[in-house]
Amino acid sequence: MGGTVVDLKGLIHWELGEGLTETELATAIGVSLQMIEDILSDKLPQDPTIWEKFATHFRMDADFLRTGESTHPSTRVTLSEDDQHSRTIEMRKVPLLTWRQLDQMITNKEPSRGIRADAMLEVTDVPGKRTFGLTVKDNSMHPLFSEGEIIIVNPDLKYKPGDYVVVGSQRGRSGEGMLRQLKKLGSQYILHPLSRKYADLPLTKHERVHGKVVRLRKNL
Repeated sequence: MGGTVVDLKGLIHWELGEGLTETELATAIGVSLQMIEDILSDKLPQDPTIWEKFATHFRMDADFLRTGESTHPSTRVTLSEDDQHSRTIEMRKVPLLTWRQLDQMITNKEPSRGIRADAMLEVTDVPGKRTFGLTVKDNSMHPLFSEGEIIIVNPDLKYKPGDYVVVGSQRGRSGEGMLRQLKKLGSQYILHPLSRKYADLPLTKHERVHGKVVRLRKNL
């Protein structure tokens, strides 16, 4: 499964499409030209340190790059007794929400109370009573997240710079949420898109982080 979820080959093609040569890209990442050529030939690296180099270059968690899931220790949470019991169940279902339902999920302390989901998603090993799914609505986070793919979001996890988060507007207009990478410049938090067609935005009092992305699913 490693590398197939996020598609390292696709990320490299994206960089090459921006004008870099294979040699320049290899130098920028700190790997050999042969490594770039191997990945383009569908030979994924086996050395974890190589994955770390690619993750650093593409500004993402190495585990997320390899599997589509973040297993960084900072993502671990203390589970309640009920949650511990639920973890013994191999599979569970979480609601697939629309972007207009974000505010409802965040304000509801009980999962899915009063919220009618478009569908229920079967997931495994995903903690959090209020965890939910969202469909990526644009390509602002391409090539890591593409329009139409599904992300799994936990609204109760702590987030930090470098994490991928779902942000909603508090200006009174629902459905204006966005998926971004959270960065920090000095004391200012920045909402960073991976696509160069979109601009960085400051995280202001008008935006609210609604949750941290903990998994990427390609299909329902």
